[in-house]
Amino acid sequence: MLNDEVKAIWNTNAAYWDSRMGDGNSFHKMLIEPTELRLLSVRPGQRILDVACGNGQFARKIASLGAVVIATDFSEEMIRIARSKPGPAVEYSVLDAASDSALSKLESKRFDAAVCTMAIMDMEEIRPLARHLSRLLVKGGVFVFSIMHPCFNSLDTVLGRESDEPGGEIRDRYSVRVYDYLVERNGLGIAMAGQPEKQYYFHRPISSILRTFFGEGFVLDGFEEPSFKDIKSDRIFDNVYRNIPAALVCRLRLLSV
Repeated sequence: MLNDEVKAIWNTNAAYWDSRMGDGNSFHKMLIEPTELRLLSVRPGQRILDVACGNGQFARKIASLGAVVIATDFSEEMIRIARSKPGPAVEYSVLDAASDSALSKLESKRFDAAVCTMAIMDMEEIRPLARHLSRLLVKGGVFVFSIMHPCFNSLDTVLGRESDEPGGEIRDRYSVRVYDYLVERNGLGIAMAGQPEKQYYFHRPISSILRTFFGEGFVLDGFEEPSFKDIKSDRIFDNVYRNIPAALVCRLRLLSV
């Protein structure tokens, strides 16, 4: 099964990924963490489920704000690493968020909110997650997720840089060329240079992702497109994603149970 291969790759990459991520790399600290925290609006005592938590860096962050956090990942190595980290109390468990049978183990619990940080594009299946979150969240509970922006930052995009001289002054312009945005597909890619193995990405257009959750009683009530608008850098990636969003962060609210 492809999902087993995906899991094996993440177990292989876990230690290297943790060495590069730590408690958040620049992409996470500049774009993802502040946006997710704003949309979650964490309150002390709030019960939060962190899905696909990786090394637990965001789980520890929200726990430090007073949330009661259960954090899961299907990679045994990621959970082992997360448990080894110092910080506030977080309950970690190995759990495959793409599996109905695995998610059913949480059904005795209820959460005020759930979060999935930069992982939906790594999941072969997302329908089981949508289906079970509709049972795990209290009515009015929220699910906040972040992903690479599928319109502008996916398997089928090419980054571009052009120079011209309007008025005799050299100007660099950056762009993204998009192919087959509406075609759902998977393929291998690299998240961090030097990682031991390429990982699978599962491209879905925004409409497909949201439709899956709308069908389970969720509505969209938060939508952010963070970019590197305030960064100064020579990297083409940073410059392309200065005025084009690199990531997408959404808040879904459960209106029916």
